[in-house]
Amino acid sequence: MEELAVWFYNHTGTFQRNFQRHTLNTTLCQNTLYRTLVTMSDLLSVLVGTPLIAKLLWTAFHSKKTDVLNINLAIFHCLQYLLSLVDLCLVFYNVWKHLQLVQFLSVYVVIGGPMNLSFICLEWYIAVIHPTFYPLLKKYRCREVCALSVWLLAVPPALIKVLYAEHGMYVAIDTGAYTVLGLLGITMVWSNVAILKALRTSGPVTDKLHPAKKRAFQTVGAISILTLLCYISVGILSYYRSTKKLDSNCVLVPTTIFLVSVASMVHPIFYLAATGNLFSCPRPIK
Repeated sequence: MEELAVWFYNHTGTFQRNFQRHTLNTTLCQNTLYRTLVTMSDLLSVLVGTPLIAKLLWTAFHSKKTDVLNINLAIFHCLQYLLSLVDLCLVFYNVWKHLQLVQFLSVYVVIGGPMNLSFICLEWYIAVIHPTFYPLLKKYRCREVCALSVWLLAVPPALIKVLYAEHGMYVAIDTGAYTVLGLLGITMVWSNVAILKALRTSGPVTDKLHPAKKRAFQTVGAISILTLLCYISVGILSYYRSTKKLDSNCVLVPTTIFLVSVASMVHPIFYLAATGNLFSCPRPIK
């Protein structure tokens, strides 16, 4: 029993020292500025993000055809906002748990958020550019496969980063997460540029752009630009954070959390605006 106790003490001590060496230390997390910024970011997710996601989930469930990808995106961000609510308490009462939760979210959201949006963009791309292939998405359950892949590629790496931080695996996880972010960003740009070009074409040269196409053009353009700006900013801040001193995390980490929260709200806002449910009670789409 004594040997077991010594091993447990050493193992736990090593885990905590290594974890804190490459993340925020507890002294930094007790900084008033840090706590204030994290609280503001979490409140944004809880007070603004949660109602948006609830409306998105209702609208997607009651559409003519069950919108699998938007339902999956809503459930994905529901978990994110739930964890933000938990983090709102932990940042004041349990710094160590707060650190672990931040590490989990830093991978979970950065991989899963852009991946959800990329699959939605690819669905739009097929619908606009290759409409004859669009029915095959339902036939081969491509949407369900994409939804499942988001969870399989986002959750396990996030858990590994938290549970095995003492082995230095956080380096590989972070590198992989932001590599995936870059690849997904390229995918979103490519698909959205193709969609925008197709929507911009209005048939005869003398005709004006159809109002429906104009709305779709504006929606796709706004979602693409705002989302990419947020996620690209997250990537830049994360790279900067990894190359600078630990003290800079006092501002960089909350800022990253804030940008990720904003990015998660862009698509729901424009989707609900397009369906007329943004400022009204959710209703089934006829």
